[in-house]
Amino acid sequence: MASSFVDPDTVLRWLLDSAQAIEDGNLKRADVPYQLRVQSRVVKYFAEALVRRAYGLHPASSNFTFPVNPARHYLRSRNRIDGVIKKVINDALMGNRRLHLIDFSIPSNYSEDSVLCILSNFSGDPLPVRVSYILPPFQAKHVLLSSQLEFLTRDSRKVNVKLEDEPKVVYANSLAEVGECEIDFKRRRDDEMVVVYYKFKLEKLVRDAKAMERELVRLKEINPTIVIMLDFYSNHTHSNFLTCFKDSFQYSLKTLDCWAEWGLALDAYKWELSRDVCEGNNVIRRYQTLSE
Repeated sequence: MASSFVDPDTVLRWLLDSAQAIEDGNLKRADVPYQLRVQSRVVKYFAEALVRRAYGLHPASSNFTFPVNPARHYLRSRNRIDGVIKKVINDALMGNRRLHLIDFSIPSNYSEDSVLCILSNFSGDPLPVRVSYILPPFQAKHVLLSSQLEFLTRDSRKVNVKLEDEPKVVYANSLAEVGECEIDFKRRRDDEMVVVYYKFKLEKLVRDAKAMERELVRLKEINPTIVIMLDFYSNHTHSNFLTCFKDSFQYSLKTLDCWAEWGLALDAYKWELSRDVCEGNNVIRRYQTLSE
């Protein structure tokens, strides 16, 4: 399915029509968008998102949030973005001999890079690095520290750094919520550089002016050497929720296109299988009927 078929205006119309039908008590009309599989998946995902937002609920698992990882839709820009980050860190490292990375996201599988991959490949002796993760509380039941250590160990070899400790993981919604007893923000030595990496986190903070103010106060207390903010959604914070909601579709619908492509491929595969039936060792080719 092409992106032009499921556009933001269409998706928003599906949701608003369903909502209006439910408000009017016409459940039959509310079910209309569910007749086609793609529409059904779109409406269900965004309807659930609206309910969770209205009642302050969180997804049961980080693996099923939508979209899962916005970075996957920016693969063409990834090398350029990472290149800028690497240069900034590399330039600031002059004179520093240690590094503390504070990150707000983790790789969900072995194919994804850890935060260490924002570093250049260092020559000479391995650079001592410690890593601290600040993750949403709802992820607490789904994060395996052993897996994260495995990812970091793998990537540490790529960039020639040495992990000083196991990664520190704290569950909080922001840096401001983390106590000093949970993460040691103080520099262990004068030559330690502290980097705070907000990856797809800023958008959640800028919606709440007080939360952003608390975050800035905490950053001032920690006094990091570098603060990196990578976020593709931060410009979608319009005061009108429907406008903001609609603007976000341009990212989400890329995932829906993949769903449609997978669905069509699966349908073709199932149809191909249905044409072949076996009788003993003989394969009989079944032809299409008029209804097919």
